[in-house]
Amino acid sequence: MLTTVAAGRVFDHSFSYGMYALSGQGFWTPQDFALNGDTLYVVNRGAEDLGQRITICTLDHQYITQFGGPGSGDGQFVWPRSIALDRAGNIYVSDDYLHRISVFDKDGQFLSKWGNSGGGNGQLNAPAGIAFDSDDNLYIVDSLNHRVQQFTKDGTPLATFGKQGSGDGELDMPWGICIDSTDNVFVADWRNNRVQKFDANGNLLVKFEGTLSGVGGLSNPTDVAVDSEGDVYVTDWGNHRVQVYAPNGTFITTLLGDAQQPSPWAQTLIEANPDNMKARRRTNLEPEWRFRRPTAIKVDAQDRIFILESGNHRFQIYNKEKEYEEHALTL
Repeated sequence: MLTTVAAGRVFDHSFSYGMYALSGQGFWTPQDFALNGDTLYVVNRGAEDLGQRITICTLDHQYITQFGGPGSGDGQFVWPRSIALDRAGNIYVSDDYLHRISVFDKDGQFLSKWGNSGGGNGQLNAPAGIAFDSDDNLYIVDSLNHRVQQFTKDGTPLATFGKQGSGDGELDMPWGICIDSTDNVFVADWRNNRVQKFDANGNLLVKFEGTLSGVGGLSNPTDVAVDSEGDVYVTDWGNHRVQVYAPNGTFITTLLGDAQQPSPWAQTLIEANPDNMKARRRTNLEPEWRFRRPTAIKVDAQDRIFILESGNHRFQIYNKEKEYEEHALTL
C-alpha cells in the first residue's frame, strides 16, 4: 500500500479497478460514474458509433450488465457525458451532442428523456456534469452556454447562474459539478483552469486555483468532489493528476496515481499470456501506475476517493485517514 502524507492528511492507495474493453466487462473511454452502495454505474463514451453504454458492476469486481448503445433513439447515446442517481435510484445521463437528459430505472430500463438545444431559459447546449441537491432537483452544467441550470426531475427549469467570462463567478466551458451536504455547488471551470464554489443561489464563495502547471495549479479541470471534512478533490485532466485543497482553497497535496498492482480483470488477461508476463518484467511499468486523463472523481460515505481515468479505462481508489496521529498508531 502506497501512502501520501500532507498537512495532517493521509491518503492510502487501496486498489485499481477496470480495464479496456469494447463492451461487457471493462470500460471504453469512461467519462463519469455514479455510486450506489457497492454498485458502480459507469458512462462509456466509446468512439464514433461504437461503445456508448452504461456499465453496471460492483466493487468486488463483478460485472452485472450494460445498457444504452450508439444512436439518437430513446435510451441511446451519441456523446454521453455525466450520470447521477435520484433518491429512488433512477439513473440520469447527460448527452452533450443530443443536448438532452435520458432517464432510466435502476436496472437500465429507459423511462423518459427531456431537454432541447438552445440558449434560452431551460434549453441546453452541450450539457456536461449533473448532480442532485438535497431536494432531489437536478443541477446541470450547461457547458457551451457557460452556465449552471437547476431543474426538477422531469425537466422543469427552476434557476440559473453564470455567464461566459473569466471574472469571479463567471464560467468558460464548465464541465464537472458536485453538491455538498449543505447544497453548496462546486463547478469545474474547464477553460478558466479553476474550480468555483457557489452557494445554492449562485453566489461565489471560494475559488480553487493556482498557476497553470505549478503548485496548486490546474489545467482544464474536469470534475470535483468534496469529502466529509470539506476537503476538495479536483481531476486535473491536463496535468494527469488530482489536486487536493482545504475547504478555504489552500492547496494541500497532489495525487499522481499508484496502481502498481493491476486490477483483477486486467491481471487475468496478463496471466493468460506468458510472453506478455515476461515482457512486463523487463519493462519500466511506472507510467502504467500513474493517472492518464483523470476525468471524474467521487468520495463515498467512508471517505474513499474514486478516481476515473479515461485514458487508462479504469479507476484508482484511495482511502483517507481522518488524523495522521491515529494512522501512525496503527502502523
